Amino acid sequence: MERTLRRMVAEHDYLADEESVAAYAYDASGLYGKPLLVLKPRHDEQLRRILIHANQYRFSVVPRGAGTGIRGGTVLENSIVLDMRGYRKIENLDRQLNMVDVGAGVTITELNTALAPYGLRFPLVPENDQATIGGLAAQNHVTPESILYGDYHKLVTLVECFDGLGRHLTLKDDAVSTIIGWEGATGIMTKLRVKLSPARHKRTADIVETDDVKRALGIANNKRVTKGVTLLAYVNRHAAKLAGIGEKAALVIVYANDAGAYKDEARVDEVVRKVRELPLRAWRDGFTFTEEAMLAPESATEYAAWCEKNNAPWYCIPGMDIYTSFLSSENAAKASRAQIVAFGAVPVGIHGYGRAKKGYAPDGIKRRLVKLKEVRDYNLVLNPGVIA
Repeated sequence: MERTLRRMVAEHDYLADEESVAAYAYDASGLYGKPLLVLKPRHDEQLRRILIHANQYRFSVVPRGAGTGIRGGTVLENSIVLDMRGYRKIENLDRQLNMVDVGAGVTITELNTALAPYGLRFPLVPENDQATIGGLAAQNHVTPESILYGDYHKLVTLVECFDGLGRHLTLKDDAVSTIIGWEGATGIMTKLRVKLSPARHKRTADIVETDDVKRALGIANNKRVTKGVTLLAYVNRHAAKLAGIGEKAALVIVYANDAGAYKDEARVDEVVRKVRELPLRAWRDGFTFTEEAMLAPESATEYAAWCEKNNAPWYCIPGMDIYTSFLSSENAAKASRAQIVAFGAVPVGIHGYGRAKKGYAPDGIKRRLVKLKEVRDYNLVLNPGVIA
């Protein structure tokens, strides 16, 4: 098997030595799973042949971008990892429709750098600038800007991919929902057509300091329907301090006009960057466990009180009712989870479910995954063990 796989890619794209393989045994989740070897396909025929071979010999294939995920979605013992960063084309820019085709291995930073001369950008900028668009779409990653722009389901109009049987598929419009958010378990993305927004507009901001969660959410609820609002995020005092925003809990509101009190765009850009990078800062400061849930407004105050009592940083994206808390130990994460369940909240996966959180996936998602696998991957070679 390995001899055949070696012939399917260039010599430098076949990694089987101990040191190289060990680098793919982790992602940002801290979970461990050493693969058998790593392949770096760079065109469709290579990928097609690898997947056909996987079906013949029944080995597990794990697609991977930069390994920035925090859910263990790309970590699987004794698997064949496919490093998809070889898919790097940015092409077919449509300046009338504001769309572009992007290879799955391109980072958002690289994409927006290429688009800058045309006055365009992809609006969902992740906390880690190494994350690839294919990996982010596989998680259906959400950012504070999603309050205006939506998630990857709304911004991706076409996906070219291969299913678990090695068949090339072109998914359009609603059909992209069968691969976005499924963490490589229903197909491997090679190219995405995405919607773009203006690269630069005037930005101002309001920072409303308040530890009154109900008041903050009330303000946010009014602001989210206000024209020009591009970002909403509420952080508790622990998260505000961690992000370097201030010492008090604060609601951050960013506008694409003059509505905000903060007019200095450099200062506004800095605040946006700090809000966006909060999950990464939390992880670097030892808060390596996260809990995400969709809480009803009436439960938010109680959960905020629990986090305050336990010195847990947390933030929310108002309007989407998504709350993320950062915990420093597995026991703290379990206690937080118990509180979430007690409030009758719905666990969500804005960073994916992966292997670390697969028990959180709602039954409806698990059932749909089974049905998609029956059509796209009935030999179960694509990233087994994620989500369900």
